[in-house]
Amino acid sequence: ICRVIEERFPESEIIKALSVTSALRGISEERFGLVILDMSLPTFDLSGPGGGGSPQSQGGIEVLRLAKRLKAVMPVIVVTQYPDIEFDGLEVPLADAAEKLSSRFSANVVGCISYEFDRGTWRGELVSYLGAAAVVGDSGCAC
Repeated sequence: ICRVIEERFPESEIIKALSVTSALRGISEERFGLVILDMSLPTFDLSGPGGGGSPQSQGGIEVLRLAKRLKAVMPVIVVTQYPDIEFDGLEVPLADAAEKLSSRFSANVVGCISYEFDRGTWRGELVSYLGAAAVVGDSGCAC
């Protein structure tokens, strides 16, 4: 995913948050031109054997919740390996998730991508959503 962004926007700075904790810290401290948000993140950054804690299937929701509280509005592209996103007790199909997440969290969710490493269909979707966001550059991208 980062490689596609680097190819499309070589001047951009990419900051990686590898856990819910580091994503929340990043959203609190920085203003990004774009956020690529995985819905399932480990609790902590990996550090040593067994580090990182359990994956949080709602980790991305926590990031959106904090962004709303901070009034941090930036384009968000959601990435997940699941066919739907669960929030507010509902399972929302990816096709409807961007609109529902935008509404629920006062966010600018540009789109939701089903990411399967071994299938390349996500690349075309990502490029399309990057074009729709069209704001990456000096302000950086969080992945």
